[in-house]
Amino acid sequence: MKNFSFLILLSAFLIPTAQAVNSINTQTFNPSTSSTFVLLEDAYRSDWPKSTKLYFGANYNYMSDPLVALDATSGLRQFSVIDSIQTFDFMVGFKASSRFGLFFGVPIHFIKYPDVPALGILSHSSTGLGDMKILGKIRVTNDDATAHISIIPEIHLPTGNTENFVSDASTYIGLRAALERQFEKFTLNINLGFAAASNSIYQTSIATSVIDFRKRLNFGVGGFMPFTDRWGMNLEFNSLNMIPFDKNINPNELYAGLRHVLSDDAILTFGGSIGKIGGPSGQNFRFIAGIRFNIHEDENDAPRPMLTSNAPIVPVAPTSTPRVVMKAKHIELSTPVNFQENSSLLTQDGKDLLDEVADVISKNSGSFSKIQIDGHTNNKGQAKHNLWLSLERAKSVKHYLVGKGISANVLEARGFGHSKPKVPYTTPKAMDTNRRVEFNIVQ
Repeated sequence: MKNFSFLILLSAFLIPTAQAVNSINTQTFNPSTSSTFVLLEDAYRSDWPKSTKLYFGANYNYMSDPLVALDATSGLRQFSVIDSIQTFDFMVGFKASSRFGLFFGVPIHFIKYPDVPALGILSHSSTGLGDMKILGKIRVTNDDATAHISIIPEIHLPTGNTENFVSDASTYIGLRAALERQFEKFTLNINLGFAAASNSIYQTSIATSVIDFRKRLNFGVGGFMPFTDRWGMNLEFNSLNMIPFDKNINPNELYAGLRHVLSDDAILTFGGSIGKIGGPSGQNFRFIAGIRFNIHEDENDAPRPMLTSNAPIVPVAPTSTPRVVMKAKHIELSTPVNFQENSSLLTQDGKDLLDEVADVISKNSGSFSKIQIDGHTNNKGQAKHNLWLSLERAKSVKHYLVGKGISANVLEARGFGHSKPKVPYTTPKAMDTNRRVEFNIVQ
């Protein structure tokens, strides 16, 4: 995010030199490509649907009073230089693998100016292209890691109009790391990075006052807390620190918002932010809304194997009893869905079994309205932890099935902890029997 807060502190020096103001970058919103966070990049987690290949995103951002003039003595506002900026950001991403993705973004700005006699500006509106960005994500941790880490290179191209306060004609080059960890009740995300922009150094009307914006340290921390399978809340803090450090020109921002899963292919985010914390700011408030679309690979479009002869194909009878059978009120499994110890991560055997479950659900899609995925644990451990673990395992199963093409609208993840044992705890085998995932059918 290219911030602007240093402008309001130095506007007394810049006025009435209008050209100095026009050359400073005031692009106020650079949305993340994450489907969970808004200001921060996620760590390209391994629990993304495996079939996702393309990603599309669109964001709307409204900011009130992004640039104001301050009195040099009192620090109070004198007038607004910009009334508001509305930005539409459009993004597209390509998932090359579970560990590498590439994203492109294009912003369009709608800027409203007030009457500013001191700068010779009359009330008017302006529209312009912002700086385009190219961003990559390279996850360095394994799929089963407790915390995920990604390296994120980023380039912003100077395609914006400097006269519209949305570009400084610099090529912005940055590198950051994203660390993400999921706890029992929330997900923690931390971003650390460094960026450089060659032309971002400005001379004010006072010769000894120089704004050096070329080297920047980025820091962000955020949390996401799910309420239900479809609703969750974000709280994110993002700051930009110049080198050399000066607290008066180091902007930051606090965002709070909601996330809603519309379907297995669409996620909606909306909320607002304030800034700056710990100093004056021209930003009264900001409203943000965004939508993300995941385009899944259609397994039915995969190339069919070529026949090597004209001989008729003779179906081969199955050599064993199927492990998954659709019944009237449930899906019967001959073997359990297996997870890693005290974790919601599926084992390879668990994934193989769910492949068969997905196939059975697809073939019988017209015979039910919903399937309840119920997670259960044994009575080992505390009830609160078991309840959380059973729900996370049910969510993990749902997420995997969605990645296999099953609509999220027909799947409901529920967790019961150890409150509903299948058999009494009278034998050692009861511990394994009661630790299970069940598929109950709603007609």
